[in-house]
Amino acid sequence: MNWRDSLLSALVTWGVILTAITELLSLLKLLTFGWLLVLWLAIDIGLIATYWRFYGQKNYLISHFKNPFKKIVKLPFFLQLLVGGVTLIVAVVGLIAIVAPPNHSDSMEYHMSRVVHWMQNHSLAHYPTTTLEQLYQNPWSEFAITHFQILSGGDRFANLIQWGSMVASLIGVSLIAKQLGAKLRGQILSVVFCATIPMGILQSSSTNNDYVVSLWLVCFAYFTLLTLREGANLANTCLLGASLGLGILTKGTAYLYAFPFCLWLAFWGIKTLRWRVWKPVLIVLAIMMAINLNHYMRNFSLFASPLGLSTGETNKEFTLVIWISSLSKNLSLHADFVRYFGLEKIIAPTTGITNKLIQILHQILGLDINDVRTMSPKVSKFYVPALSTYEDTAGNPGHLLLTGISFLLLIINKQLRKDSRLVAYFIAVFAGFLLFCFLFTWSPWRCRLHLPVFILFSPFVGIVLSKSLNYKITNVIAVLLIVLSYPWVLQNSTRPLLGKSSILATPRIDQYFITQQQFQTPYEAAVKVTQSQSCSNIGLMLEGTSFEYPLWRLFQQHQQEIRIQHINVTNESAQVRTSPSINSEPCAILSIATNKTGDEQEKELAKDEIIYTKYWSKDFSKGSGQGSIQLFLKE
Repeated sequence: MNWRDSLLSALVTWGVILTAITELLSLLKLLTFGWLLVLWLAIDIGLIATYWRFYGQKNYLISHFKNPFKKIVKLPFFLQLLVGGVTLIVAVVGLIAIVAPPNHSDSMEYHMSRVVHWMQNHSLAHYPTTTLEQLYQNPWSEFAITHFQILSGGDRFANLIQWGSMVASLIGVSLIAKQLGAKLRGQILSVVFCATIPMGILQSSSTNNDYVVSLWLVCFAYFTLLTLREGANLANTCLLGASLGLGILTKGTAYLYAFPFCLWLAFWGIKTLRWRVWKPVLIVLAIMMAINLNHYMRNFSLFASPLGLSTGETNKEFTLVIWISSLSKNLSLHADFVRYFGLEKIIAPTTGITNKLIQILHQILGLDINDVRTMSPKVSKFYVPALSTYEDTAGNPGHLLLTGISFLLLIINKQLRKDSRLVAYFIAVFAGFLLFCFLFTWSPWRCRLHLPVFILFSPFVGIVLSKSLNYKITNVIAVLLIVLSYPWVLQNSTRPLLGKSSILATPRIDQYFITQQQFQTPYEAAVKVTQSQSCSNIGLMLEGTSFEYPLWRLFQQHQQEIRIQHINVTNESAQVRTSPSINSEPCAILSIATNKTGDEQEKELAKDEIIYTKYWSKDFSKGSGQGSIQLFLKE
């Protein structure tokens, strides 16, 4: 086992340990700094003691550790340049992840908001909230953020969970390529392809969770290939179950993208192990369920479903026509090839052509291109989005083009077609994407959920290109990928490194509001007025918005102890019964509404028969309308 194999195994083990610690402390309502510190120190001491007991010699680790940098130094000069280019991308994105605060809109609404509620409650238990995504969404990424946030005392390291997942995924991609028969050049080309995915670059400095789930899927794919080669021994089986469980606990897309690999394993197991296949299957399912059981139970107790609340994002009908429609629309999210290659001044953008082709396809299918059965409830009209440096809508045109070329080369190259494992791997990844298109409606934000597909395709592309094309051509492709990645590395829409809005020149507190700047002035004014009343227990009412986390950061700038709880909730979480220490009587209520002015709001509010009177109000613009934020004080 080399250092790359050891790293993936260690990461999966760490992920399971982190989950166990989080769930255990949550059960006891002890999710606090002291207990986290004690448990992690105990684990570290235990690991050191185990190492000394089994290996004894002080120089064992040093003598058995293979320094990866020695291999890099021995690489041909051009491959060293490619490794250097990838390293530069990773380093710059890592700098952004450290300097910039979490500021993606989803993070401000539920990813980071649920973290501070867990910290406040010392528990993962569901609580009353206006934003139900804080409760039912798969939570592993936020588990990790919670540990870092509690132990460090702030959110400085929150973005590093995604960045670390990027680094580990690059290592995992190189291992998958190796398992599929790639030599060193093919492995490096796979890493270059993965490191330059525009959506991946943007997400790896944020607190979204698509790169985290990609990491666990990469681990699952790698351990699948390892099992096919070595057999279903106990170590491989446990790592399969753990990586699958962590992927599912991170994001629901793991169900879809892992399913074809599960089928591959099942067919292999039946053929190889026959009736004994039940043993590894039982172990994998048991570990996967053990990792997710508590989250399932919390959701089931509130929503009567282990998956939580249905959001209406699945197709209303499942037919071949709708499937073809969905597939074409999802591919169109990565169709702005002209702008990707910087040729818009010479050639007309391909978005218009793509849109016309998809319209023609839908005419042939006899299906309205805006059929509500295939559209997300959040959009009403289909369009082909232009290339973007925003992490919700950034497509990957160059990488889609290379994946398509690689598929054609696979068909043409007879030798590659005979590689049954490579062909099966391609089918498994592509089947996951087809399953995604079959189940989910279209929206311009779906490209974010495609990230695991592009990452899993990286080894396939690296192998096919390196084995089919002259090395000079692959060198040009690799250099182009690195050079063309600079807009997403340096000009991230929400965390730019260059320009007037650079994260190096913009105050940290301002960056929290980058996606919804209209809230900054009223939030700052509300916090200032509230603190003037010496109130540290705040009731929060949100209407028409879920933009919560920046409010916490403003309060925590000046107050170490602050409690914020959602009150007068009318959704499913209203039935949650919390302890008196969590649901204590607030001394003030902040009411934020994006569809009402202060004059249109009530002058009094009631909570548990206690009357709160309006003390202060401020209106603000929200799109074409008016919103307001108001402070109510207890009489």
